Amino acid sequence: MPKEIMKFIEIKNFTEDLISWQRKQGRHHLPWQENRTAYRVWLSEIMLQQTQVSTVIDRYQLFLKRFPNIHSLAESSVDDVLAEWSGMGYYTRARNLHKCAQVVVAEYGGDFPSDPKLLECLPGIGKSTAAAIAVFSFGVRAAILDGNVKRVLARLWGVDDDLSKSAAVKSLWEHAESLLPGKPNDLVSYTQGLMDFGATHCTQYQPVCMGLDKKECLFQNRCQAKLNNKVDQIPLKVKKVNVQQVKMDWWIYIYKDKVLLEKRPDSGIWASLWSFPEQNFLMQKDAQKLNVVRHVLTHRHLTIQPYKISLLAMPKKIQANQAWVSLSDALKLGLPKPVSSFLQNQDLVHDVV
Repeated sequence: MPKEIMKFIEIKNFTEDLISWQRKQGRHHLPWQENRTAYRVWLSEIMLQQTQVSTVIDRYQLFLKRFPNIHSLAESSVDDVLAEWSGMGYYTRARNLHKCAQVVVAEYGGDFPSDPKLLECLPGIGKSTAAAIAVFSFGVRAAILDGNVKRVLARLWGVDDDLSKSAAVKSLWEHAESLLPGKPNDLVSYTQGLMDFGATHCTQYQPVCMGLDKKECLFQNRCQAKLNNKVDQIPLKVKKVNVQQVKMDWWIYIYKDKVLLEKRPDSGIWASLWSFPEQNFLMQKDAQKLNVVRHVLTHRHLTIQPYKISLLAMPKKIQANQAWVSLSDALKLGLPKPVSSFLQNQDLVHDVV
């Protein structure tokens, strides 16, 4: 296949068959499919980036209970949003949610614009997310191309180009737009069908066509990757992620039922979240060395050495970005997942009088 221009062969009845499949076998009872307001769709789309549906279902409901509309979200503090997001990872999403809500309230009176181009200008909303909001909330004819959809299209049409390259993605966008159904009533089923098919059938590691249960894929007799035994090779991504090994210390100061937490900087790892101090700034000598904590991020593997220090008196001075917090209240803050897990699994105060 020439690398300059992708040529897509015709796959007969793809759009029609996908719509029919979605209406019969697709997902129809996800919480964000009920009352598809722009706010609810937007929230679900952001949550579903990098987070599995099974996790998002419960967290989505809790988030809506805490922030039922865009005005309540915009009026909240970023700390409150991060606290509600705690444990879901990729916290830039939460910070952008807060920024986006404030922009929509300030510039659009709390109503999301229906134009995908305007949606794409909002914080944290990319082209595919903008299209999904426009389709599901406003019935606007627009194509999506998230990770699942890229995989489906690349396999079906046998695209073996490097999808980390902008030229390849541009061609996929053009093809995705050409596949949109002509009837407005089919648009939601088609778009949801792409999402469902990629998430449940044409999955990254164990697609239905390669499973041991011998289930049949709707397109297996038309899929170029399947016909050419390349399902496990497509989509191709040549670009490698450089993983950084990071070592850090946690200095866990305990006074009675309180723990000293430190708010991290506004940029970098775990930006704006609460964690333990990474330096023994109180210069305490009687520290108990605890078991090493390991945590994996996309670009970093963390090896953390915790030290516990039980204090007999509360220090008079702490740093401006630090606070003494009860253990119960600490779990209500925006915490990185390993910090939250550590606080829940460690009996930190059992020996403190």
